[in-house]
Amino acid sequence: MKAIFQEWKKSSRTAFALLSESWRLYRTNNAQIFMQWVMARCLIPNYRRKVKIKLGRPSPTIFRKFHEEIKADAAWISTAAIQSRQKPKYLIIRDGAMGDVLMLTPVVRALHARHGGDIAIDIATQAKAVFDNNPFVRAVVSPKALKHGVHTYDVVIELNDAYERSPDTHPVNAYGKLVLGVGDFDKSLDLHPTPEDIRLIDSVVAEIGGPYVVVHHFRHEWPNREIAPAVWGGLLSGLAQQKRFKVIYVGVDRDYAEILSDDFQDHRGKYSIQQLSLLIANSEGFLGGDSGPSHIAATTNAPMCIFYTCAHHEARMPLRSVGRFLPLKPDLDCYGCLTHSPIPRPGYFCSRGDNACVRAFDIPAITNRVLSFFEQK
Repeated sequence: MKAIFQEWKKSSRTAFALLSESWRLYRTNNAQIFMQWVMARCLIPNYRRKVKIKLGRPSPTIFRKFHEEIKADAAWISTAAIQSRQKPKYLIIRDGAMGDVLMLTPVVRALHARHGGDIAIDIATQAKAVFDNNPFVRAVVSPKALKHGVHTYDVVIELNDAYERSPDTHPVNAYGKLVLGVGDFDKSLDLHPTPEDIRLIDSVVAEIGGPYVVVHHFRHEWPNREIAPAVWGGLLSGLAQQKRFKVIYVGVDRDYAEILSDDFQDHRGKYSIQQLSLLIANSEGFLGGDSGPSHIAATTNAPMCIFYTCAHHEARMPLRSVGRFLPLKPDLDCYGCLTHSPIPRPGYFCSRGDNACVRAFDIPAITNRVLSFFEQK
């Protein structure tokens, strides 16, 4: 609302005229037109104008004031401490979601390698688990913590809306351009499990007792991202009829897990993202949609079958150098419409108004393609 009132103040028209127009649109009962007007006139021009972080350095006099204490502190003047203070300090900000943050990992790895490891990289994100055990990151902080106090970094890079500002660009490439300035680097995603993670998943694989495919039948808050039940139903029925591999459901509790036979198992909510990566790495492949677990699958070499709708597969597919990949695309001319949406993108809008992309699949053809894909070696 603050942005709306700011628009009224600075508009060449009177505030009364803008108020009248907004009230007229609202009374038409066309919520989509009203929201588009609010986005175009008020929100987009004022998007992310607020400063999010304060940066500063101590005055040189502070070193004179504490000279005696520093001189007497062996830990402060040790070689390791001096080298640590001399490292360039980077802060990279990417709030979330988990899949978006996971696609930052190859860029962080490349930045670390570019400096020969002589760099301190901090990440500000809500998806802290992505960087658990990551050897290229010094610390992970909450974005909210940046609003309090003064932080000293040599370089601060804000990646929120980095790929949203370039909707036809893959997120890894968008991040790489802003952080590295080049597009030529290893773009495979990575996670770093612990020995305990490896032992746990080894025992899970032994308990499953045979070949298996990991399935993420996801529930999504965007109506143009969640694949229609009829499409999933036909595909899962096809998986139930084959006897070569078992089906292991993953995801969170709100996701779906239809147990169609004794070969279907529900493993939702059991694993960390590092453990899930190991489970997929030991499987015959991964089947899911354009969501977080698909990017976890991209940290492995496992075959991947992924449903895409409003997001085009070329802007989301794994950029790893090995591993087979099969995009499952709707038969529509408007497929991948997010590449044409305004910035910032109201991703839950459908220009057709019917979200047809979630059901525009030839179910028998899709089922045969997926089964044949997993049969390949």
